[in-house]
Amino acid sequence: MTQPPRVVVVGGGLAGLTAAFRLSQASSENKKTTVSQVVLVEASDRIGGKLCTERTSGFVVEGGADSWVPRTGEVESLAEELGLAHQITPAVECSVRAYRRDNRGLMPFLAEGGSPVGRPSSLLSNPALSLLGRARVRLEPFVPRRVKGEDESVKNFIQRRLGARAYREIYEPLLGGIFGGDPAELSAQATLAPLVQIEDDGGSLIRGRGTRKNDSNTARPPILTFSEGMSSLAERLQGSLGANDVQMSTRAIRISRDSGQWVVRMDTGAEERCDAVVMATPVSAVKDLLSEPTDLQESVPEVPSARTTVVNLAYPNSAVSRSLDAHGYLNGHGIGDGVSACTWSSAKFEHRAPPNQVLLRCFIRVAPDAATDGGLESPKEVVALAKDELAGSLAITDAPIQTWVHSWSVPVYRVGHTQRISDLRARLTEFPGLHLAGAAYDGASIEAVIRSGMRAARAIHNSDILQETL
Repeated sequence: MTQPPRVVVVGGGLAGLTAAFRLSQASSENKKTTVSQVVLVEASDRIGGKLCTERTSGFVVEGGADSWVPRTGEVESLAEELGLAHQITPAVECSVRAYRRDNRGLMPFLAEGGSPVGRPSSLLSNPALSLLGRARVRLEPFVPRRVKGEDESVKNFIQRRLGARAYREIYEPLLGGIFGGDPAELSAQATLAPLVQIEDDGGSLIRGRGTRKNDSNTARPPILTFSEGMSSLAERLQGSLGANDVQMSTRAIRISRDSGQWVVRMDTGAEERCDAVVMATPVSAVKDLLSEPTDLQESVPEVPSARTTVVNLAYPNSAVSRSLDAHGYLNGHGIGDGVSACTWSSAKFEHRAPPNQVLLRCFIRVAPDAATDGGLESPKEVVALAKDELAGSLAITDAPIQTWVHSWSVPVYRVGHTQRISDLRARLTEFPGLHLAGAAYDGASIEAVIRSGMRAARAIHNSDILQETL
C-alpha cells in the first residue's frame, strides 16, 4: 500500500455523520478495506443538522426531528452498532392518536390503525373521513394503474386512487404539515415512494403489500425516539470519529480536481486533498462548490426548501385544562395564523418535562422559496404566534415558564424530483470519487437520510479509486 485512501465529508448533519462513521470502518464486502482517515467539515458550530436536542432544567427539548417511524430498521441497526440501543424507547400509547383542528375545535383525526401515509387501510376507520369518503376508498382496488415510471403530484395521486374527499379531509392537512409544500406540486414518487411502488407492483393501496393489518411491520411500535433525545444519535456518531477528524465552524468554499485528487478548500484558508468527497449538503451547495467544470452547474437541479420554525413552550400542569390524550393536532386549511401543527411532547414521550409541567411545541411554517432568514419573524414574534395558537386551541392563557426557538429547512420535492436527481448522479459518474448524500436527494425521513449516508459510503468502499490506493 503506497498511500492510504482519504475521504472528506462536507456537512455534519445525519447523512454526513453516517457516511463518515461507515467510512471509518472496514467495508462489509472487504474486511481488509479501511479508510485511514475521514475528515468531516461542518460550517456551523454544532453537528447533527436537524437533530437538535436541548437538555435543561429537567426538559428534553427537540428543536428538530423528535422521533422516527420504524419501517426498514436502519435507525435501530445503527443504534445497535453505536451502543445506543438501550436508549430506544417507544412513544406512549396515546401517541397513535391525533386531532385535526377546524372551526369546530379539535376533532379526532388518526385512528388506532396508524397514519394513512404509511397505512392507507386505516382510512376505513378514520373518524375524520366522511362516510362518502370511506365509501370511495373502498373502490380503490378497482382504480386502474397509471403508466409505470411516470411521476405526478401527490394531490393527483391521492385523488386518483383514494378520492377527493380523502385528499381534502385527511391528506391535505397531514402532508402539508409533514413535507412543507403544496401537495399539488409535491412529487408522489419522492414523497410517497412506498405507496407508488405498491401501485407499480400491481397492488391496491388498501390491500397491497405493506398495508395489510397482518404485515410484520405492525408488530413494531408506531413511533420511536431516544430517551435522551434525538441528538444522542448524532453525538454518538461524532464520538465514533477521531477528535481531529471533525472540523467545526469550517465552511467548504470550493471543490476542484487536481492531479487525480480532489481538493476541498475551506474559508479558513486551509485545504484538504483527498481521494473521494461526500457532499452531504443541500443541492444549492453542490452548484456553489463545484465551480469546475462550469457546465456541471447546468446539470444541478433546483430543489426549493420550506422553512420551519419550531417553538417549544413549557407550562405548569395547572395552565392546561384539557386532557393531553394524543400526540397533538394538525391545523386544517385556513386554521392557525401561520401555525401548521402542535405536538404535545410531554404526552407523546415520557420524561420530556419535569413533574407537574408540560412541554408543547408549535410548528410555524414559511412557504417554499420564501425570503431568506432575514425575512423571517423574530424569536419574539414567533413565540407570540405560538402563544396565540395555544390560547385558541387549548385555552392556555398563562405565560409560559420557558420558551425555545429553532429554525430549519426541509427540501421540497416537486414533480419530477426523482428523475432530476437520477440525472444528476449519472452526470457525476464522470467525476470519480464524488458522491451525494442527504435529505435533499433521497428522502427526508430519519431512515432515508441514514440510508443515503450509507449508500455514499458503500459506493466509496466499492470504488475503483479506493482499491487503487490500497
